[in-house]
Amino acid sequence: MRSSLFLPFLAAAAAATLGPVSDDWRDYEWSSHADPTADEYLELDGRIPSPALPVTEVTAQSSYVAKLPCVGCPFIVRPYMSPDEYFQNDPENSLLLNFTIGNDARSLELNNMPILPFTLPTAVYAFQVPANLTSDTMQKMVDMQMMDKSFNVGTKYGMFELSYEHTTTLDSPDVEVLRFNVTNVDITSGRLKGGFTMSRDEQKAVELQLTYTKEEGMRISSIGLVGREDAILHGKMACGKDAPVINFVYRTTEWDYYGHIGSWSRTFSLMWEEGLKSLISKIPLMIIVSALCGAIALARKRSLQRLAEHKAAAEGGFFMVDEEEGLLELQVEKEFDEDEAVV
Repeated sequence: MRSSLFLPFLAAAAAATLGPVSDDWRDYEWSSHADPTADEYLELDGRIPSPALPVTEVTAQSSYVAKLPCVGCPFIVRPYMSPDEYFQNDPENSLLLNFTIGNDARSLELNNMPILPFTLPTAVYAFQVPANLTSDTMQKMVDMQMMDKSFNVGTKYGMFELSYEHTTTLDSPDVEVLRFNVTNVDITSGRLKGGFTMSRDEQKAVELQLTYTKEEGMRISSIGLVGREDAILHGKMACGKDAPVINFVYRTTEWDYYGHIGSWSRTFSLMWEEGLKSLISKIPLMIIVSALCGAIALARKRSLQRLAEHKAAAEGGFFMVDEEEGLLELQVEKEFDEDEAVV
């Protein structure tokens, strides 16, 4: 009997998971502890691991991680076992962008957010890592699925919300080109707030080519880093006309929960929700007032009825009760006199 008291706690512990791969905290130490130095690597493995490539394959034609240099961006420092975070100007750093084909094989996701087909607003967050992140650590990130939304372990890596340009066109009727260009990084909540505009000339963007077939759906045929100013190669549509270039711009500071700041739709949504909240907050008071008014009206009606009955009994007549006028004048019943009848 006594052991049954702990069942809810055991069930909660079983339901809580650290990540999609493992629930052993020791498998995640690399994500929070400081990276080994070169000498420590030599002592442990006899070698110094090479830096991670600009693009790491997770699953062929389905998922890739791009390590996009964040040129000039301040680096978020998260000390081990400390809630304090702060910015520092170095080291050079990069953003991790995980492009993955959706489960329906008809969509593309970036860090768990759908970006094709694209709709505004789509808020995308990305981990920030040192530019010299090793290939070994990148492989651990991939194996432990650190960029998956089910990864619940706090890490030493900071995270930014991204502002970006999202540009698509067609290279051929069955090949779509997507260029993803990060323009700003921001932290809009928490203790550490700030942002940075990625305006350096050497800043790169990520470009993908996506193929479509009826049998396999969408596939990533190529992915790489390109110069922002490089022309986007586009071909012709099936009808023979030049393929259009479609560009979306998303700025985190221009959107909030209600929509695009300054738009009529956001104003309407804000007024509607605030008005609805105000109405809901007043419903209890309205119910109380209505119930009180109803009780007063009922008590008044019963009081008039009792008064009418007493007067009728005392004066040998009857009184009529009107809810608006109250007690009306006494109307005495007269006996019918045959002698007074009109012949």
